[in-house]
Order: sequence, then structure tokens, then C-alpha cells
Amino acid sequence: MSPLPTRMSDHWWWRPGVRPGRRLLVWHILLDDQPQARTLVRECQSRLAGLDGLDLVPTRWLHMTTQIIGFADEISGAEVEAMTDAAAKRLRLLAPVTADIGKLWFHSEAVMLGIRPARALDPVRAAVRAAAGETVRVHQLADEPDWTPHVSVAYSHGDGPAAPVIEVFAVPPSACSFTVRAVHLVAQERTDRLYRWEPVAKVPLGG
Repeated sequence: MSPLPTRMSDHWWWRPGVRPGRRLLVWHILLDDQPQARTLVRECQSRLAGLDGLDLVPTRWLHMTTQIIGFADEISGAEVEAMTDAAAKRLRLLAPVTADIGKLWFHSEAVMLGIRPARALDPVRAAVRAAAGETVRVHQLADEPDWTPHVSVAYSHGDGPAAPVIEVFAVPPSACSFTVRAVHLVAQERTDRLYRWEPVAKVPLGG
């Protein structure tokens, strides 16, 4: 996500296999129990509100994508249950993880907030990846072997200069504390210019 983009581009192109109504099973870290982080996102969105070409992510749908598993129509209910159980066994061995969220990331398709330390949540992702790898036959683990944890504040839906987006953060926002106590498995679909989901399972860290 570096160097800084010079232009914004449309985030909402159709990824391979994705189509209206088709759901992906995804492990997310959600912001439901993170009031400070939600306030930080709203502060960032207030700076972006006057700019064209951006879709601000509604508070309800704020998330940190941790691992895309695969299409729900290719994964059986038994595999989902086995994966969830395997993830629970691993995640109960991890204590809740606290990091700072607020590091700005600019991509041609989005404005995002990253964390410090950047690798603080790697054990959480490793746990759900290992659980999926041993229980799910058709998965997408190889598609994204690397991970930059982030919460998307806004997605771009057009083509235009990136400078106005970057300039509103000439004075960066102050970071805040972010404690991950659980990971959520969701069945996610894209509706117009929005990611939304139904909950499947919630797995706590530390039992």
C-alpha cells in the first residue's frame, strides 16, 4: 500500500467467482465492542464526507477481514462446524490481543486504518487458517498468504485524483487502543456498493 496512490480507482469490480447473491464464508474481527475505534472511524469519515467518489462504510458493517475461507455453496455444514470447533481449540490458547489502531493506509481503492504493532494479530489469523486448512476441502487460503490487518473507512467507486483524499489527513487522527477478544465467522455477500453478512459463529480468544 505504498507509495501513496496518485489516483483513486473503483473498488467494486467483480472478483473471480463472486456474483450477486453468492456468499463467502469469512472470518472477521468486528468493531461491535470497540467504541473508541468506531469513534475514530467516524472522525475519519467526517473528513471524507465532502469528497466525491467514496462510499463510507456504515458503522454496522465495519470489520477487519481476517481470512476469506471460500464460497458458502462449496463448503458443507459439517465442514463449517468442524472448522469452527478447530478454531475454538486454537483460539482458546490465545489471550485477548491489544494493539493501537489508527495508522493511515491509502490504497487506490480505499482509505484504511491499520494497527501497531503490525504483526500483533498474526497468531489469531494463523489459528483460523490452520483450522480451515485441516477441515475445509475447497478453500481460498492460498489466494492471500500475506495479511495487512486493517479496517476500511471508505471505498472508492470511481476514478479521480487521490490528492484530495490524502490531503484531508495532513494532520493524522490520533490512534486508539483496540482489543480483540473474539473472531466472527460470517456469510458475506456484496449488495450494491456494500459488504453485508449474516453471523455464523463467534469464537472467543482465551476460552
